[in-house]
Amino acid sequence: MNMITPARPLQKLRSLGDAFLRLGESGQSEAEAGRIRAVRLATVLRNTPWMMAANIANAVVALIAFADSEWFAWVAAWASLVVSIAAVTGWTWFRNRNLPLRQTASLRGARRAVIYAVLLSGLWAALVILFYLNATEDQRLVIVAITVGMMGGGGFALATIPPAAITFSVLMGMGSLLALSVAAEAVGVSLLALYIIYTAIIVRSSLALCDSLTIRVRAQIAADEQRDVIGLLLNDFEENAADWLWGVDSDLVLRRASTRFFEQLHCSEAEAFGKPFWDVMPCASSSCRMLQNMNGADALRLQLDSHASFRDFEVCVMQNGEPGVWSLSAKAVFDDEGRFIGYRGVGRDVTQAREARRRIEYMARHDSLTDVGNRVLLNDDLNRAIDRLERFGEHFSILLLDLDRFKQVNDTHGHGAGDELLREVAKVLQSVCGETDTLARLGGDEFAVIHTSMQDPRAVAVLADRLVNALSQPFPLASGTARIGASIGIACAPIDGRDADTLMRHADLALYRAKADGRNRFHFFDTSLDAAARRRNLIEQELRAAVAARSLTLHFQPLVDSSSGQVVCAEALLRWHHPTLGAISPTEFIPIAEDIGLIETIGAWAIREGCMTAAAWPASVRIAVNLSPRQFAGTGLYAGIAAALRDSGLPPARLELEVTESLLLRTDALVESTLVAIAALGVRVALDDFGTGYSSLSYLRRYRFDKLKIDQSFISDIESNTDSRAIVDAIIRLGHDLGMSLAAEGVETQAQYEILRTLGCGEIQGYLIGRPMPGEDLARFLAQANDARPIRQIA
Repeated sequence: MNMITPARPLQKLRSLGDAFLRLGESGQSEAEAGRIRAVRLATVLRNTPWMMAANIANAVVALIAFADSEWFAWVAAWASLVVSIAAVTGWTWFRNRNLPLRQTASLRGARRAVIYAVLLSGLWAALVILFYLNATEDQRLVIVAITVGMMGGGGFALATIPPAAITFSVLMGMGSLLALSVAAEAVGVSLLALYIIYTAIIVRSSLALCDSLTIRVRAQIAADEQRDVIGLLLNDFEENAADWLWGVDSDLVLRRASTRFFEQLHCSEAEAFGKPFWDVMPCASSSCRMLQNMNGADALRLQLDSHASFRDFEVCVMQNGEPGVWSLSAKAVFDDEGRFIGYRGVGRDVTQAREARRRIEYMARHDSLTDVGNRVLLNDDLNRAIDRLERFGEHFSILLLDLDRFKQVNDTHGHGAGDELLREVAKVLQSVCGETDTLARLGGDEFAVIHTSMQDPRAVAVLADRLVNALSQPFPLASGTARIGASIGIACAPIDGRDADTLMRHADLALYRAKADGRNRFHFFDTSLDAAARRRNLIEQELRAAVAARSLTLHFQPLVDSSSGQVVCAEALLRWHHPTLGAISPTEFIPIAEDIGLIETIGAWAIREGCMTAAAWPASVRIAVNLSPRQFAGTGLYAGIAAALRDSGLPPARLELEVTESLLLRTDALVESTLVAIAALGVRVALDDFGTGYSSLSYLRRYRFDKLKIDQSFISDIESNTDSRAIVDAIIRLGHDLGMSLAAEGVETQAQYEILRTLGCGEIQGYLIGRPMPGEDLARFLAQANDARPIRQIA
């Protein structure tokens, strides 16, 4: 039979008591709980005088209320107990008031507070239990008012110790409940509810206050730990750090400094203390001019005289005959009345950091290859020039330079030689430009100059001419001699613009014109360039829309056999009629299409559309379609031709593709393989505009062409110019010897026709035969041409 020993319930009861005493200490470590408990008990002690005064005052009020009662003696005895306890408690507080606050407290302090709460609350509950039933109505009101007030006041006074506050409130509430229940009055229900509400508020407030105290004490603990760490670090800083501490009084006289400071000054404490701080600092002069944008002794004195805190105030100093930079930071110190009493600061030597920063700033604004400015420097100086223009009316100009034949140097000598050439070019530009000019490399082989000392356009023209001449001279390189040139575009402010974007754009347009005019020259901006640029931009936008909407069309110009007059071929020519701009020439929009990458799309459409149209022509008539060199850059040309032939059903022999000599200027495996593949399809390949380009005979040996087309420039004066006639005759003989057919462009007269027929030119094309026409008109033309009448009747 198991026996329950008395020690076990007692131990459980003690555990419950400890848990009750620890209310409000949830989540706290033992160290935190002891410190927080001490703060909570100290809060109650601070409220002790007021709490005891309230007890005595309420006891006196109760005594007065029962002055005429037969129970007065008993009330007086009760009041004596309350006053005695309050007096003893108050005297104890008064005697210990100057003792230092305890840093920690055990559960014993909380237990004493609970016992004290039991004693006082029991006395106040006794007032209700003993005297309420025998009291008059007025006396009952006094008792209720006193007990309610004491319940709230005592509960809140003990709120930082939840077990004591709860004990005080609950005991008083229970005593009041007992008295009211015996009295059996209706008002008792309301008073009971009031006691319950007060008790709940007190308990909740007590716990919330404990949480708040916990947070505050934890923050204080962290602050104390941080202060200790800072103190240790500060001591270590003063002993070992490269930085140094200093302090001055209200007269800005040095009063304290760390050892490192005197090591920097190379002097003793006796030599430095008692002197104004700016006199102690080793500045070379009042202005300290040895470094740019740096403060001296005078600036330091003005800063200290301001009595304001400052940070990273850089001062130029002299150390062993060499300039250096010290950085000072300080906090202004004031007394309780707001009077300035000095500075407490820190200093450090930032000479190396300053030099590194200066180097970084220089690198950020200069080109690493040529050591001239870059875009950042150019933009900054350009904005400053615009500011001077607006404020003082100082005119300036912008010159954009682009090196001619620079790519040829890279291809011939290598990229290393190209970099060497750029460095040499930069040196030449620096020698030609003035000291007030800004020179910058924008990237690649493009440079820019801001000429700020111009008085009129002639001055910048002189500079541009000198630049062109200087860059036209041969440049000796490690790998050989390079000959280049320069094209320059010039925009003058304010004539050509008053903002950076406009001026740069106008200079770029002028540069484009200089390159178009033959390179190795300069060109000023004029409004016609802007108008041309705007039209080009408009054409570009509208061309994209036209390609998307399929607004381009094909016209066809016939070629006839010179002997029979029968149409043997028709050349497909692109046409674009814009709804508002009208007819736009192919010589205008095709180069734009090549620049913006639309030519592949347009070319593929022209081949397909031409094949579809030609499939309805007589089997003896071929169609010729021009190819742009840009179409060979992609990989879809061959596939597009094959698909167009397959889908249209046009025999490959009836398709003729015309290429120009510009395609053959560079050796390209892709071009060669594409031409071979096209020929393998059975498609004819013609060399267009023969005689106007390089006309290298090596092309004819290297590539296989089916036809040579003689350029119209030789045909226009073939009747009167014997040289043109001789050239045409030589081309025709060459073509026959190589097994190629010949075609002549631009034939406009019957005499030209007869001469070409006599010389043996097989095909004739020109206005004499027919102008470019839509597909429907060509169909009627072919029907008319089938009558085999003389050519003059056909035309």
